[in-house]
Amino acid sequence: MKPTLKIVLIGLFSGLLVALQVALAFLPNIELVTFLMLMYALLLPASMSVFISLVFATLEMLVWGLTGDWVVGYYWIWLVWIGLIYTLKPVLKHNHYSWALVSGLWGFLFGMLFAINHGIFYGLQFSFIYWVRGISFDIIHAISNYIIVLVLFKPSYNILKHLLKKVEVTHENYD
Repeated sequence: MKPTLKIVLIGLFSGLLVALQVALAFLPNIELVTFLMLMYALLLPASMSVFISLVFATLEMLVWGLTGDWVVGYYWIWLVWIGLIYTLKPVLKHNHYSWALVSGLWGFLFGMLFAINHGIFYGLQFSFIYWVRGISFDIIHAISNYIIVLVLFKPSYNILKHLLKKVEVTHENYD
């Protein structure tokens, strides 16, 4: 893949993540970032998915400011999601039911990972309290991730795969 195309796609996909995250920010823990990163990780080389995640986290910081420890969390937690996808991809392939379940579980795990992130800064006791207080949001996150992936996976996967094939980017084209 040409370096210019790689840069353009990373910028485009990162910008789409930020735009959709900002557009849905008024809804607590209902987001399309988990879903889109799943699509990117299934259809793009690992290096591109990682760069998209890092650019997204940086753009989020620019949009929302350096106000809090969430900035650090965004840099590593989204990479964990990408790593999980690449680990499960050979087994789950493009089975939308399985990915919906994994994405739902990710909604719970996301809150727990952020609690760990807070624990690094403020201690284990704060981490546990943060996690317990946020369980209701994690439930919303899990259910919404599950539904979003269940409904949008097949059409989005097929459309994105088709569009990427037109510009000669396929999930088989690993770095």
